[in-house]
Amino acid sequence: MEHSGVALWRRIKNTLSQEIDQGDIKPDQRLPSSQALAARFGVNRHTVLKAVSALQEEGKVRIERGRGTYAVANRLDYNIGPNQLFEQNLAAHNLAPSRTVLSVAECHAPSRAADALKLSKGSQVLLVTTLGEAEGLPVNYGIHYIAGSRLPGIAQLFRSFEGKTCQVFTFPELFEKCGINEYHRKDVVIRSRRPTNDEARYLNIPAVEHVLTTRVLSVGPKEIPLTYAETAFAGSRVSFRVSF
Repeated sequence: MEHSGVALWRRIKNTLSQEIDQGDIKPDQRLPSSQALAARFGVNRHTVLKAVSALQEEGKVRIERGRGTYAVANRLDYNIGPNQLFEQNLAAHNLAPSRTVLSVAECHAPSRAADALKLSKGSQVLLVTTLGEAEGLPVNYGIHYIAGSRLPGIAQLFRSFEGKTCQVFTFPELFEKCGINEYHRKDVVIRSRRPTNDEARYLNIPAVEHVLTTRVLSVGPKEIPLTYAETAFAGSRVSFRVSF
């Protein structure tokens, strides 16, 4: 069925898309039911469901089986260059960044982390788990293996933030306090997969939504490995731009 040359489902999709973009429908807000939307637009549920399906394909909404349809925040264009920080990416979108240090512990480095950090098998590393947020909206959940022996005092610095929500700090700032004034990404691997239970919980996404993950090796002066991080990003909230 057409109206003024534009299919009705497309007109509905465009209206809802505009309301999401303008903030009339907030990120993570549940949309009205298909019955309610059908009544609002004076169409049948099939037309509404086609519009909502198109919005899902465009990444404007996510559909959670048994729960409903939720608006998705505009995706961050996240730059993964050698020196681009989490905070800089959010600032480019006029969003206030913050981090929560969820846990800090000493552990034996798993083989992938030991190899990346050029440590002998079984070496002790600092394990820091973080949640990165944009104005309170979870963006990434990171597990960071840090060569603590190369950064004297770093454990105490991270523990000063542990459990405190929405703190503002950067890794380079903390490393500079340990005598490291040069720090950049050297190697990045990106993939997509289903989230772990912790990732889904902290990122506040359904278990069926994919996450974009990065495995990043970062180095200091003379290319000495300092951190190996495995970070999961909510796929509906981030798109990656890689520039080196």
